[in-house]
Order: sequence, then C-alpha cells, then structure tokens
Amino acid sequence: MDFGELLNELALSLNALHRRDVCGQGETLAQCFILSSVPDDGIHMSRLAGKLGIDNSTLTRLMDNLEKHNLAFRKKDEDDRRLVNVFLTEEGQAVMSRFEARIENLGSRILDDLPSEKRELVKGSLESLLWSLSKELLRTS
Repeated sequence: MDFGELLNELALSLNALHRRDVCGQGETLAQCFILSSVPDDGIHMSRLAGKLGIDNSTLTRLMDNLEKHNLAFRKKDEDDRRLVNVFLTEEGQAVMSRFEARIENLGSRILDDLPSEKRELVKGSLESLLWSLSKELLRTS
C-alpha cells in the first residue's frame, strides 16, 4: 500500500474502533468526537467545526441534539457577542470521563499487542505523524 492508502485505512480503522469501543450506547460517532473535542474552558463553534472538519451548519444540528440530551450547551462569548462558545454540561463531562477511560483502555490494548521493542518507535512515529497532520490542517486550499 502507498502512504495515502495507509492513511485512509488508518482513518477507517480508528473510526470503526471509536464507534465500537469508545462511544456509548446512546452516542453517535460524531457526538463522541464533539464531546472529546471540547476543552474544560469551552471552544468557539467555528473553531470546533474546523477541528472536526465539518460545516458550521452541521455542527449546529449536532449541537441541537447534544443540548437536547443535556450533554453540552452554547453560550455567547462575553467579549465578542458574535461568537458562540460550546461547553460540556456536568452530564457531558461524565460521559466524556467514560470516553477517556475507554480511549485509554483501547490504547493500552493496541500498544500491548505491539512487540515491546517497537512500542516507543511507534509512539514516536505517531507523534511525528500527528505533527504533520496538524500542519496539513493549517494549510489553505
């Protein structure tokens, strides 16, 4: 496989594993990704949409559902009323804590499956890959 195909297979496998092993019974993969992307001090809607690679309108629809289930809420920015921030509710934080535990469990299982002598190499390679991916996300089309 060439590198592009490997990246595609990696993305598909990670999505499938998140859907199966991380997201709860009632959350969709998109909701799971949103909840895991909201820091404790909140995030601007447009920044969150960019981080997730979705349109603002799609995020708005997904946020409507999260608010309906009392997992997240939106609040106008106090400094710039044109901006809207997203925060997790207490219930959303509890769900996120469960996600984090499942993510750690999944990561441990995958790491344990690797030969011990390659674990640090793989972790270092993933850090380099994430750095390259973050640079690519900053590039304008």
